[in-house]
Amino acid sequence: MWTQLFLIVGGWVAVEVATHKLQTHMVAKQAREVADRLGKPMLNYGCGATSYGDVNADVEPREVRNFMLINPIPDSLPFPNGFFGSVICSHVLEHVPDPDFLIQELSRVADEVFIITPQPMFLGTWLAPGHRWVFYPDGRRIKIKDYEGVRS
Repeated sequence: MWTQLFLIVGGWVAVEVATHKLQTHMVAKQAREVADRLGKPMLNYGCGATSYGDVNADVEPREVRNFMLINPIPDSLPFPNGFFGSVICSHVLEHVPDPDFLIQELSRVADEVFIITPQPMFLGTWLAPGHRWVFYPDGRRIKIKDYEGVRS
């Protein structure tokens, strides 16, 4: 019984990881097309190990091209209005204390904003230590941790 449960949970986690990677790759491709069409650079905000953008930014140093270190608590972004044709923000919004402010800033610096958040059907969405929010496809959101990381 435990072996079967382990296999089911492990399989579901593998689906979660594959979904995350595939979705991010597909959305990054769309964001690139927009930036190229507009003749402007693309920002990859919260890049992790990816270098999809012309500027790749994250809160931790990364070994990716054109990397920029950013403040972990989003502040005003150091770019002029409309500087980027597009921005991809993948698996970042669920970590920040004020998602609305980050969306506002990303919208200020880019003509089109592409945001990906973990899907509510996956366990990692709810259980990951750094996640503060769960976002639903219909626009609803649930705060699952307060600013200090204690469950609400």
